[in-house]
Amino acid sequence: MMDQVWRAILARYGQPVAILSGEKDTPVRALLQPLREKGEQTVPSPLGMRREDRFLYMGPPDVPLTPRETEVAWLGQRYEVQTAHPVMAGSIHHWWAVLRPADRREAGA
Repeated sequence: MMDQVWRAILARYGQPVAILSGEKDTPVRALLQPLREKGEQTVPSPLGMRREDRFLYMGPPDVPLTPRETEVAWLGQRYEVQTAHPVMAGSIHHWWAVLRPADRREAGA
C-alpha cells in the first residue's frame, strides 16, 4: 500500500533525474530540494572556493543509492551521494539521501 502511494507521489511531483552508477544511467523521478544550513555554502579549497550546498533526495525503492559510488544528474549538474538510507515499512518504499555537487576532476589528475 505504502509503495503505491509513494510511487503516485513521485509520478505526480517528482522531477526527472538520472542515477549514474558505474556504466549504468537509470532515469527515474525523484523529489529534490536544497537543505538549508547555517553558515557559508562555499568553503576554501586548494583550488579556490568549493560549493558545499547539500540537497535532500527522495526517490524510488527499486534504484538503490551507494554513498561515494552513485551520482545523480539533475538539471545539467552532477551530484555525489554522501549518505543514503532505505526508508522501510516492512519493505523499502523509498530511498532518502543527501547529495552534494560532484567534484569536477580533470582527466589524468
